[in-house]
Amino acid sequence: MSRAACSDPRALRQRLRVTAVSKGRISLEGARAAACSGCAARSGCGVGALAELAGGRLRLTMPRPEGVMPGDEVIVVLPAAAFLGAAGLAYLLPPAALVMALALCAALGLPDLWSALLCLPVLGVSLLPLRRAELRGAVTEALHIEDIVPAGTGAGKAR
Repeated sequence: MSRAACSDPRALRQRLRVTAVSKGRISLEGARAAACSGCAARSGCGVGALAELAGGRLRLTMPRPEGVMPGDEVIVVLPAAAFLGAAGLAYLLPPAALVMALALCAALGLPDLWSALLCLPVLGVSLLPLRRAELRGAVTEALHIEDIVPAGTGAGKAR
């Protein structure tokens, strides 16, 4: 199921090790990439804290390309458009919905307590598109294997 190399230079690439092969699927594991690992604000970074809680490991399953065996490594690619779409649903839509709800509450002259209470269901509803995308597999469908690195070699060969 390996596709041709992704021509998008903005695509996210991660090298993962094949840990298991079963029934046409492969299990992959690798170190979680963190763009801010060298950042000066690392100790106060929420993303860094979440990565540490997750154990710093990325695990996923994908359809098995032909010839992949446990111990091999694969280059997994996520196109930039799919990443930006998921990031928008997760990080832009909920705050925008809350701001709009608070603006409406302020325009109606509601007290702060009522505004806060009305924002709770708005937040829940604003997360539904992300949940729907997750259930549809929109992001995981966009993931594909660009290159296979057989165990014991350092260079990748597209198969």
